[in-house]
Amino acid sequence: MSGTSRPLRGSGTVLAVVFITTLMMSAGTNMLNIAAPAVTTAFQASAVAATVMLMAYSVMNTMLIIPAGQVADVLDRRAVFLIGLALYTVVTVLIGFSPTIVVLIMGRAIQGVAAAMLMSSAVSILMLAFPPKKLTGAMGVYLAGFSLGQVTGPMIGGVIATALGWQWLFWAVAPVTLLALLLGLWAFRGLPAPTRKPGSRRSQLDLPGSLLLALLLGGAQMALSLSGTLGLTSPVVLTIIVLVVVLIPVLRVVERRVANPVLHPELFARRDFPVALLQGFLVMLPRVGAVTAVGLYFQGMHGDSAAVAAVKTVTFPVLLTVGSLTGGRVRNLLSNRTATIVSAVVAAVGMAVMLLSVPLASDLLVIIGLGILGLGNGVFQTLNSSTIVTSAPKERASVVNAIRSTGQTFSTGIGLALAMALILAFAAADQGAAFMAGNPAGLSADGRAAIDLGFSVTYAVMLVLMLTGVALSWVRPSSADQR
Repeated sequence: MSGTSRPLRGSGTVLAVVFITTLMMSAGTNMLNIAAPAVTTAFQASAVAATVMLMAYSVMNTMLIIPAGQVADVLDRRAVFLIGLALYTVVTVLIGFSPTIVVLIMGRAIQGVAAAMLMSSAVSILMLAFPPKKLTGAMGVYLAGFSLGQVTGPMIGGVIATALGWQWLFWAVAPVTLLALLLGLWAFRGLPAPTRKPGSRRSQLDLPGSLLLALLLGGAQMALSLSGTLGLTSPVVLTIIVLVVVLIPVLRVVERRVANPVLHPELFARRDFPVALLQGFLVMLPRVGAVTAVGLYFQGMHGDSAAVAAVKTVTFPVLLTVGSLTGGRVRNLLSNRTATIVSAVVAAVGMAVMLLSVPLASDLLVIIGLGILGLGNGVFQTLNSSTIVTSAPKERASVVNAIRSTGQTFSTGIGLALAMALILAFAAADQGAAFMAGNPAGLSADGRAAIDLGFSVTYAVMLVLMLTGVALSWVRPSSADQR
């Protein structure tokens, strides 16, 4: 990290490289998600193949992001980021030439590997370029890339897939990431070189622990993803869950026997690190689940098209982006703790407004509530992410950011699974099917009442979890945190 109160020369270009890369990764994934039917039709692929196509990237990313973080910390964060960006760019071009769905799936998996390298090292790159007082603002720009990709990806993806063909979902991204790579090769030269001490324990990689952790995280991600289509009681899902549970004690035993474990105990010695992780997990849990639920509501209860439903939910990603970009300024006006509490409370107020919209049958209220939720979450994620990455040892910054990113991935995944389970929990099977098919004419009065109850319970549970996250703000730091 810069040792002065001023950013390094060229830090703006470094931030631009990280932002462009993040934006393209987010937009690319969201473009493919919205255009998945076009890809499936082009290859005449099965529903299972289509599901695997969408899962391959996220599973590989989740599996490898923390091990990639240790590689970046031990070797060279700059090199890991640039190699990951080069790999992402090359594979993105090659995917467009995929002759079969299997080749495309393999390409997406390799993209996930590259994304793990990029996401694990991105924040540690910013920490090299910006001093602590400027880091929160830089983090806001970095996180805004994800939010902006969420906004633009679906709209651009639909247009590209319709007008140019699915191949251009990838070919349109590659020139931009190539530009970021060229800028990075120039701008990263001004970043501090890694310092290595001969015989240092940090110079060792935890290969056994990294392998076990990759299998554990990948299995958990697969179980979470497959539970939505196969059901939580599916033999496949249950088998994966059992294997994941078995791997946990094995990982603990292995980590105790290596000199430099990938999940080092010193990361959790300071109370503010795990508390900030848990707080982020709870407050940001509704992000994907709430947006998906509202979109389904407009389609299943009102008969809106997917495009119209997307427009009605756009308040969330737009204000999420605004919140991300203004998080640093909010922190400058208030203390970090006060700003974190206020932003978490604002997000919870948004969820409360959404809960109130159900008995009042007000579409306007749910749209407003979704926007408030996005604004609060945007500010909160910037402050929370900054707290997490600065609360742990600097030499483990990439691993710390990887843990943060993994926690948020599972948070949003669990939030989505929770929303999908609770929304239909009180409806008969045929009524649930009509709702999910976007067929409001197939809903009876009792069916509508049951689904409304499901939405009320969903919002109420999410609100309670968010308020629990707010309450964690009053956990006092340990004595180690204060030294």
